[in-house]
Parts: sequence; C-alpha cells; structure tokens
Amino acid sequence: MSPVVRAEEQRGCPVVHRFSRPQEAVAAAAARILELTSGRGEMVLGWPTGRTMIPLYDALARWAPEERQKLQRHRGFNLDELLLPAQHPASFAAYMERHAFAPGLLLPSRCDIPRIEGDPLVECARYEAALQQVGGLDLAILGIGEDGHIAYNLPGPAEAVTHLVELPDRIADTLPGPEFPRPLRAITLGLGAFQQAERLLLLATGTAKATAVQQLVEGPRSTDWPATLLRSHPRFEVYVDAAAASQIAPDARAEPRG
Repeated sequence: MSPVVRAEEQRGCPVVHRFSRPQEAVAAAAARILELTSGRGEMVLGWPTGRTMIPLYDALARWAPEERQKLQRHRGFNLDELLLPAQHPASFAAYMERHAFAPGLLLPSRCDIPRIEGDPLVECARYEAALQQVGGLDLAILGIGEDGHIAYNLPGPAEAVTHLVELPDRIADTLPGPEFPRPLRAITLGLGAFQQAERLLLLATGTAKATAVQQLVEGPRSTDWPATLLRSHPRFEVYVDAAAASQIAPDARAEPRG
C-alpha cells in the first residue's frame, strides 16, 4: 500500500491515500468500505454512480458471499438521479441494476433512489425527509467531477438540501445511451447531507480529475469548486491514483491512517 499523506490540519484537508495505479486505489477503497461497514449494525450508506465507480462496484461484487451479505444489511441512498425513464441506460436506476443489484452486491429493497415520476420538487422534499428520518448518512461514498462537483452539486451557489438541478450539456454529453431531451435535469442530495455524514470516502482516478483533487486538498474553500466545501469534514478520506494526485504538492507530511 502506498504512503498515506495528510495536509496540514490548519488547512482543513482530508486524509489522502495515494497509489501508483488506479486498480490499487480502487482495491484500497473497496477494502476500506468493507472495514468500515463490517463491524457495525445497520448503517446508512450513500452510493455514487459514474464511470470511476464501475471498477469499485466490480471490486465490491467480488467479495465472498458472506461479506456481500454484511453489506446488504445496510440501508442505501443514491446520491442523485437523472430525470429520465428508469429503463433509459443513462438513468442511475439502470446503472445500479447493472453494477450493484444484478451482481448481488446490494438489495434493491434496501436502497432508495430518487423517483422520477410526478413533481420533481415534491420528490426532492420526500427524498430529503426519507434521509433525515433514518438519521442521515453514516458513510457517503463519493466521486468528484472535473469541475469539482460532488453528486450534482455544481459550481455556483451551494444548496444544503436535496434539490433539482439543470445539467450543462458538457456533463450531459458524457452520459451513455440514446439521446434525451435537453436541458437534462437531475435530483441530487445537497452538500448538507455530506457535511453532516459521519464519514466521507472519495475515489478519484485519472489525469482529468487532477485539478479537482488539487483544489479539494490545497485550494481555497469556494463555491467555484464545490468539493472544497467538504474539506473541513473531520472524517474525510480520499483515494487517488498517481494521475489524479499529480497536482498535489509532494511535501504533504506523512501520517498513518486514523
């Protein structure tokens, strides 16, 4: 395993775990999720989507059946969902079916995903209330966008609660499947859900994420880079490969993982 580095406490940065290759970062993140979720009763987990997370779900699905069963006892909330029919290949309901439910990693009955039927503003309120009813997230598993977005909390004024967002075409263009109406909208948990979570675990790989990771670890807190608004979280771990970590200063002091 690579050295673990932490930026200076006064800068309010997360613990950063650097690895040479993306496969190593993914394997370490999966092992940490297993460690954090195995020894407790029912937890509430925040589940991400996106291309970076496919290898993570694959790694988790390779766990022994008894380890997967431990994960299945926990509650799950997806971080966001597109306003697309659930059967559309770009929808996150379809994503979770492919990568989490069909492989037997998670149980659909234990996971909540924003519903696209009906009034999306009513659904935002329902989803926020459902999360608050179970006490919020114990562990939020996060990715990060090239522009620093977390879930679909985009650069600009920060929203604390679940809300409706209009996605720019540059993000919509990255989604798979047949064409869909533009502008594409989504329901996303607000940053408050992550600020109030017990733990945060973020996975980032590839050069495209290097600037966002550098801003998260070393840049000023700014709504221009939404991830930086989570940096002061007291239990925040970041798993990165060498490419994603390439812009972080090399002199961050080494410490064991806490």
